[in-house]
Amino acid sequence: MENVGDFFIDKESDLTIEDKWDKLFESWLEKVDKEKQMLNLFELKLWLESTEEYISSSYFETIVFKFQQLGNRNYYTYLITFSKILGKILDLLKDLDFKKDKHLINFEEFIVEKTLEKSSKKRFPSLRDVTEPESWFFSLRTFLTNIRIISNELSKSDMITQRTFFSFTKLYHKELLLNPIIISLLNGKFVPKMDKIYQKDISDIISGIKDKKLKKNTGILYILAFRTLKINNFIELNLKKNREISIAIPLILALKKNVDSIHDFYKRHLKNSFVTPKWTTKDLKNLDRAFMAMSQEYKKVYETEFKNYFEKDPEKISKRNMLRNIVNISDNAIQELIENVSRMFKPQFECSAIFENYVSRNQKAAGLKKKLVNLHTKINDHFDDPAKLTQSDIFFELNHFIETDLNFLLYKDWNEFLKHYDNLQKSDFSSNFRLNLKDFHLFLTKILEEIVDKKG
Repeated sequence: MENVGDFFIDKESDLTIEDKWDKLFESWLEKVDKEKQMLNLFELKLWLESTEEYISSSYFETIVFKFQQLGNRNYYTYLITFSKILGKILDLLKDLDFKKDKHLINFEEFIVEKTLEKSSKKRFPSLRDVTEPESWFFSLRTFLTNIRIISNELSKSDMITQRTFFSFTKLYHKELLLNPIIISLLNGKFVPKMDKIYQKDISDIISGIKDKKLKKNTGILYILAFRTLKINNFIELNLKKNREISIAIPLILALKKNVDSIHDFYKRHLKNSFVTPKWTTKDLKNLDRAFMAMSQEYKKVYETEFKNYFEKDPEKISKRNMLRNIVNISDNAIQELIENVSRMFKPQFECSAIFENYVSRNQKAAGLKKKLVNLHTKINDHFDDPAKLTQSDIFFELNHFIETDLNFLLYKDWNEFLKHYDNLQKSDFSSNFRLNLKDFHLFLTKILEEIVDKKG
């Protein structure tokens, strides 16, 4: 052998810089999986995405700064929550910050430099001269620690202007864009080992689909649905662990984005996949109804419950319970969607087989009717003898129904029920209470009549 280099055949000579980076990123993911850190990786990605929604959501900004002029807006709460999120991100980065292979550091830095130059369309001539950290997140962790210290100092002021807050977010974004792992993590829609579906019943449904397009799109839907349930779990976890519940707000905004993605994916991709001779017009209508039902459930969250969180008096209602109820509504909506889509392929499918304590709306219907009849009767008893059944007794019955059964009402009735309840609360111990109770009584009568008509 004349050239010793011939012994080392370069099998990857045709790979582009981007392909080589993808291989490095995959090897990092394998390390994460080996260290059993996939759940931490999911949480890191979730907090990064939640931060983006918290910073940029016009929906959220409209709720928080309702009727406030731009120059009068105080971003104090934004800054406080942003600082708390940074604390979460820093903890996760520490767990996921594995040391690089020393033999590959120069090679990795070269690829990173080339990738950054291509994505940003400008050169970074001093990148490797400035730093060659031995771990991927060393520089990012240092920066986020410093910016968090500054934000904590600034939060001692009562007024944080829009310019001040968005100056922080610009610095934050600039630093994120210098980290190739973070860029790859946020650009990648799915991470196979992180988004893997472990429920055998669901895996069997996916593997049993013969049409390739439908199989792919159904699999993506399930991934998005189970990701939504994971987000619900993290919201619930943060409500349990944290004294300050505002930390859950960015997660609820990320939940909204994920649900919007499900709607968009159904309309643009999944729905068309079902347009084959195998599926009847009735099948397609049932599928439409399933997604419409989910849409109506999330109206409870983002058109009513979430807005009420910022408007209601905290002395009169538990805001922690309001956020927990958002999780309950979301869990029920997604589990019901999973059941309805699964029944397209397996008609006898029951979500109770994979979700503990799951009760479908149809299963709940009979018990719900009994509860509504009981409420209706109690109000009749109050009208007959107010001394025997007092206003306090009526509120006790109403509160119990709200806590246990209200979420099983359809959005239209759910929303109207809460409006009547709000009117009753406002008129408690006043002459208008009886009048408002009569209106509520008529509303219950109408619901019960509709239930009878549907049954008939």
